Amino acid sequence: MTTTLRLVLDAFDTRQGAISLPQLARELGIERTMLETMIEHWVRKGKLRESGAAACTTCGSASGCPFVVAMPRSFERVRDDAPVEVADAPPAACGCGKCH
Repeated sequence: MTTTLRLVLDAFDTRQGAISLPQLARELGIERTMLETMIEHWVRKGKLRESGAAACTTCGSASGCPFVVAMPRSFERVRDDAPVEVADAPPAACGCGKCH
C-alpha cells in the first residue's frame, strides 16, 4: 500500500506543469498544512526543491526591489540526472542584494 507521503512525491512525477497546493491537497484528501509539511520533508530529503524564486533585472531603490512580484511558492522534482546546484550562487545582476 502506498503512503500519502509517497503519493505527494508521485504527484510531482506524473504532473505536466504546475499544480497549486490547495488543488493537490484536495486531490489527496489532506489539509494544506499537512501537504506543506510533507513537501518540506521531500525537500529535506533532496527529492523536491523550491523553484521559480523571484528575481529582478533592474533595481530602482536601495531599500528594496520594486520590480519583484511575490509569486506563489512552487516546487519541482529533483531528477537523479539533474546537475547539482551550487550553494554559493553569484549575486543578482542588479546588485541590490534584496532580490534573493
